[in-house]
Amino acid sequence: MMERLAQAIGLPALQAVIDDFIAALRQHPMFAAAMSGVGQLERLRHKLVSFWAAVLDGESYRVSSASFASLFAGTRAEWRAAYALFARAIQRHVPGYLARLWQQRLDWFGQSLPLQAAPVGVPA
Repeated sequence: MMERLAQAIGLPALQAVIDDFIAALRQHPMFAAAMSGVGQLERLRHKLVSFWAAVLDGESYRVSSASFASLFAGTRAEWRAAYALFARAIQRHVPGYLARLWQQRLDWFGQSLPLQAAPVGVPA
């Protein structure tokens, strides 16, 4: 497996994936309201680019437990929707063999998330 995947993908393509993903989130009915409340989209963009650049290059990226919980404490349905949007963004901007490697890292990341079956008070 390629250790320096972000370097192979290139910063412009990595940024294009993140921009595409954020744009898709802003238009998706499940995320549009929450994304309209994100006052600093550029800060979110920077964090996502930094996170994926580090992770794809095999580096560690520290996220505080409070930040992690607020960003990733969604439901399985939310993760599946966000995953699909992110996977499409990867496919649109990254060549096939590199996209497959990134997708594999995305899969591993998703397996580590502490997801809820459904929001509290809502049947699964």
